[in-house]
Amino acid sequence: MPVRLGQNGLGCIQMTDKYFGNKKYQKSVLKIIPESTRETFSMSSPSKISKKSHRAFSLPAGPEFSCPGATNACRDCYAQKGRHFFKAVQSLLAANWNLMRSFEKEDDAVGCALEISKALPKSGIFRIHESGDFHSQFAVNVWALVVQANPRINFYAYTRSFNLNFSPLVQATNFMLWASTDKFNLKEAKEVVRKYRHYKVKHAYGPWKHGSSLPEVSFVCPVTNGKLAVEGACERCNLCILPNRTKKNVVFYIH
Repeated sequence: MPVRLGQNGLGCIQMTDKYFGNKKYQKSVLKIIPESTRETFSMSSPSKISKKSHRAFSLPAGPEFSCPGATNACRDCYAQKGRHFFKAVQSLLAANWNLMRSFEKEDDAVGCALEISKALPKSGIFRIHESGDFHSQFAVNVWALVVQANPRINFYAYTRSFNLNFSPLVQATNFMLWASTDKFNLKEAKEVVRKYRHYKVKHAYGPWKHGSSLPEVSFVCPVTNGKLAVEGACERCNLCILPNRTKKNVVFYIH
């Protein structure tokens, strides 16, 4: 059944629409996974997040891997194109995926959290999943342990994995969660934001068309509207990272 989404410019959509992934990306990552045998997690250093290194953790993106909540809005996801097609990048993501899944098979959340913590910076900001998402409840529970064990780091994440229980994670005062919201999952996103409203969970709308009317009570990511240079932007802005920086939802223009 079509679901009317109100006066936010998103119109009427079918909630059954589903994204089945970038087959070229999937084939490339699947080829590399058997070759990735690292025994430690690797952190990445996206220039947008910080000028410092090791400020993000990533997994292979897409519903074939770590994005069970992917929608048709994810067709042009940055995490399945550009530098994410480089073999070195995919090798890092594949190694993290293999190691995470090995801990999951053993149901060893504590061991997984300890290994991740070894690779983290001592303080500052840190994005969980610059590529990928929370693929299971195990992943949520692991990151809850990591966040609690590293109070000097401000963690943040965006997710479409709305079927998971984020209660263990959102209770941490050094963590911010954003519900990645698009025209295909708006109903579910609203339910998640409502459920965790006391923990300051808000909407992250996107990909949003330039020039379209913005949702109420929102601001545009200053990188996607050209008001802030890309390098180190998240570290300078902090609106998505620090709990008391904004009460508004964020909008990401297509980029």
